[in-house]
Amino acid sequence: MRHTRTSVLKGFVLAAGLLVLATGVFAQEQERQLGTIGGSPRQDPQRQTSAEGVPPLPLPATPLRRSEPKAEPKPPTFAGKLKYGDTQDYMPNPGDIDNLLRHVRYQIDAWYGWRIVDINEIAPAPGTPGSGGNETSGGTSGGGGFALPMLYITGYQAFTFTPEQRAALRQYLVDGGTLVADAALGSPAFTDSFKREMAAMFPDHTFRPLDPDHPVYRGYYPYAPVEYFTVKEGHHTKMQGPPELWGLNIAARTAVIFSPYDMTCGWDEFYAPAPDEKVPGAPRTRAMMPADAIRMGINIVAYVSAQRPFAKAQATTREIEGQQPQQRAAIPLAVLRHQGDWNPDPSSLHQLVRFAEQDTTIPLTFELRPVDAELEQLVDTPVVIMTGMDDPKLSNAEVEALRQHLLAGGFLFINNTSGFARFDRYARALMQAILPDRPIETVQADDAILHSLYDIQAMRDAGTQQPRAVELYKMTLDGRAAIVYSPADTLGRLKGIHDPYANAYDQDSARRLALDILTYAMKR
Repeated sequence: MRHTRTSVLKGFVLAAGLLVLATGVFAQEQERQLGTIGGSPRQDPQRQTSAEGVPPLPLPATPLRRSEPKAEPKPPTFAGKLKYGDTQDYMPNPGDIDNLLRHVRYQIDAWYGWRIVDINEIAPAPGTPGSGGNETSGGTSGGGGFALPMLYITGYQAFTFTPEQRAALRQYLVDGGTLVADAALGSPAFTDSFKREMAAMFPDHTFRPLDPDHPVYRGYYPYAPVEYFTVKEGHHTKMQGPPELWGLNIAARTAVIFSPYDMTCGWDEFYAPAPDEKVPGAPRTRAMMPADAIRMGINIVAYVSAQRPFAKAQATTREIEGQQPQQRAAIPLAVLRHQGDWNPDPSSLHQLVRFAEQDTTIPLTFELRPVDAELEQLVDTPVVIMTGMDDPKLSNAEVEALRQHLLAGGFLFINNTSGFARFDRYARALMQAILPDRPIETVQADDAILHSLYDIQAMRDAGTQQPRAVELYKMTLDGRAAIVYSPADTLGRLKGIHDPYANAYDQDSARRLALDILTYAMKR
């Protein structure tokens, strides 16, 4: 009888414990509204190591071979999966980034790790000390900035960041980090929330679809159309189209990469489920087929990894102090402000001034003067430099001011930062708008522009280090070049490190060409 009572009591305690556990889990799920789509991350393979062993008695014993499982050393932490919000499912596919990094390891021989990162590690609550660490271990840097090269955020619910979280994420991106986002199930609610947050963090930046020549589309695999399917109807509704990624530039790199259509299920190598299978209440549109999603994910990781040294260098701009004794006669160098990221690479402009002081007798001040396209501001700056990566969006009045400045003897040098096709289209259109009755001419090998300081015969490509011809265009007024345009990045390499995917000259070639253009402008 006593045994029976004890068994009943134990059963009651066990049932009560299970009820409490189940209630806790249910409450947690209710709190975060979890709806997992994919399975758990795969287990890491164990490395087998052979070793000598001996059996027990009797002796003498003959050594036997045996194998013992040994865990592989952990790779450096490259990516953090962002845990955010109080009710959001921040991890609908638990194995997505883990499986993507496995493909990265086996296909491009780059071994990276990842971990979950609570957003409060980046933006600690008031009075909460931040955690320490370094880039290898995936913590914060000594200066308080978060050090992981990449943060990854996904989900299918609407969300909102706090002002402190926005400020911390903004600083993380400015300091050289990259944010990759994916709308799970192609969720319009997540997409709208993410675009709204980017506009709040960077109100003066453009968040737009990436052009086909963007390097993220060719980070490892070449650009190619991809296949999608509608999540609602299943993968039998396959369709082909161009990849669609959105981006936001900070300086001369894309620091935010966003996919409005699901890649996260594809990274986990399964098809996004139809509404009647999992999370039926989740908003959804379409998803990328697994093979294409993995290739695109590998391109993104390759792009972020290759850009990392450049991103960290861009976070710091060195100020140049001059030694010029002729301060009254010195000429300020003007940088044209416009609506299309008018100063994406400030370090290079400082280097241009430094090289001019070292290699020429041009009396430049060490002030880079930002100017608007207004006659009152242009009158004291005969040489104006315009750089960019996007549509400058100059008004008719601003175009007219630039025309009057050139007719009065001014000079405009336009440099295509990173050398991409998007800015090339806008630069040529602007040149024609400023001087509509003048042709855009190719600068020939015997042109005075290429022999003002150095005699330039050939250049070298920044990426291949192979010889390449000079590519330069001009528009003339009264026998002089009033506008000079470089479709390949001439200024970016002056600081020695640049976007590894850019269409650019190497540092020595860029230095000689930039100083030739500057000397030509000053002589006229």
